[in-house]
Amino acid sequence: MSPHEKRASTRYEVVIAMTVIRDGDSNPARMVNLSHGGALVQAALEPPLEVGQRIEISFPLPDLDKPLHAKAVVRWEGDPNQSEFGIQFVTGFRAKEMWALGRFLERQTPL
Repeated sequence: MSPHEKRASTRYEVVIAMTVIRDGDSNPARMVNLSHGGALVQAALEPPLEVGQRIEISFPLPDLDKPLHAKAVVRWEGDPNQSEFGIQFVTGFRAKEMWALGRFLERQTPL
């Protein structure tokens, strides 16, 4: 079974500038799809992230005053030419963060 078939949440097409934090270093990245449980991220990181590696991410949502900050784990590697990887959120979001994420996703196109 592919990682795509194991998803519990619908993914939505997005383009969000974000930050990937690995070992305290902040790196620019781009989120290309998003769900309540994770995301597909593009980021040219050296060395590349590995499956199982834990990272932190930060990205803006329109209904939040501050960027949403979350801990995540790399679950799969995507197209190496696109520097893609799939992440699963491991942070429990607060009620306001879940509300803002849900409200944002309602306005996006499902994949």
